Amino acid sequence: MTHYVAYLDEFGHVGQYVSRIHPKYKTHPAFGFAGLMLPATEIREFAIYFYKLKCQLLAWDLANENPKNLPAYQWEKKGSQLYALRNVTKYEQLRRSTFRLLNHIEKTGGHVFYTGEHKTTDPDAHNSTETFKRQLLQSVRKIDRFCAQSGSTFMLMLDEQRAGNEWRETNVEVCTLAMFEDASEKCRTLIEPPIQAESHLFQTIQCADWICGLIGRLTALLLAPDEYSELEPFDKYFSARIAKITMPGSGLEHQKTAEIPAELAGEAMPDAAGALAGD
Repeated sequence: MTHYVAYLDEFGHVGQYVSRIHPKYKTHPAFGFAGLMLPATEIREFAIYFYKLKCQLLAWDLANENPKNLPAYQWEKKGSQLYALRNVTKYEQLRRSTFRLLNHIEKTGGHVFYTGEHKTTDPDAHNSTETFKRQLLQSVRKIDRFCAQSGSTFMLMLDEQRAGNEWRETNVEVCTLAMFEDASEKCRTLIEPPIQAESHLFQTIQCADWICGLIGRLTALLLAPDEYSELEPFDKYFSARIAKITMPGSGLEHQKTAEIPAELAGEAMPDAAGALAGD
């Protein structure tokens, strides 16, 4: 039996969305949770690996963008900033470090995980609270099904967005009750309710945030390719590599257009191809 720990953060935006050029509702076409799952026996060594990779990759940032002089293990570079289009296209070191990170997740017997939904473009029909709860429940239930099929168990750690976020804490509590009280959907492989932890104390949650940075770009391109066409390099460099190690059952709940391609739907995964197929 394998015991997993899943580290998840939010990607996209939980608020209303109409289009990228809408004067008010232009956040992101999707919302969900993403991150990584690791066997418990591998967590300590993985955290050390990520810490060293972060320090090597971002040595300049650590020295010049750290006004509080935080120790390296507490200093964070958010995935949304790290995986800016300019960085991905300009810095080969960033791409290769990401390839190594994804390879290392696979080597440990871990998985990338994500689930989310294509939000309605009717702002009056969108409910942020229900969207958040629905996707958190979906995350837990999908991981639970995976663990049940493999005879495994898991714990879930969520990035605590900020202290005193009562709205988020209330919704996590509501989801926790549903996980244990809904007879038809009890999560039998979940050891205890989701734990919220501060990302600056956990390299693993920082890694989950990096993965969310990638998944956020890829899902925006997937769901609104005309509006986000400049994000094609993310598909070129990362889609197949992420798909290769994605937990079965991961993917978006799609409502409006054609089926999600296999690379992002958690179905049969293609091999990486082209010049970047090997690291």
